[in-house]
Amino acid sequence: MSIFQKGLEQVEKGERFYINFEQRTMKVGQAKVIDNGEYDISQGLYDEKIDSPLTLMDRIRELYIKYKLSLPSERSDKKRRKYFKALPIDELTDEQLIYGTRREVAQYMLETFILCAVLNGDFVWDDKIHGKWFYQDKLEQDLVILKNWIEKD
Repeated sequence: MSIFQKGLEQVEKGERFYINFEQRTMKVGQAKVIDNGEYDISQGLYDEKIDSPLTLMDRIRELYIKYKLSLPSERSDKKRRKYFKALPIDELTDEQLIYGTRREVAQYMLETFILCAVLNGDFVWDDKIHGKWFYQDKLEQDLVILKNWIEKD
């Protein structure tokens, strides 16, 4: 089972998580799963097949939309670090309120996917594709990824 999948199961069961893009660190519960870019390679990072930068950005956009429309909770609202913007509860439709993914689960999926893509070498910053300092998605204007999250100095 991949690091992504194992962590997802834990977060779905209520475990807390922490991700730091700049330090290449991920903690699920009390365990540091990825520490400064180091992880147990026997588990693998994720099971995604990324064959181009466009495929990668499409997948990130997909996960971002899931996060943006996710169902907030008191716990997700209290989270200190939020890399991405999600809609407040009063801007969600009734359907999104009923069928939406829990915000902490959607946040885990988005942030962990990006971290795993970076560590796996699937997300390499290209100024021509992503911009000089940050990437802003053309379809989802609120989806912004900073270059310093992806590239280490």
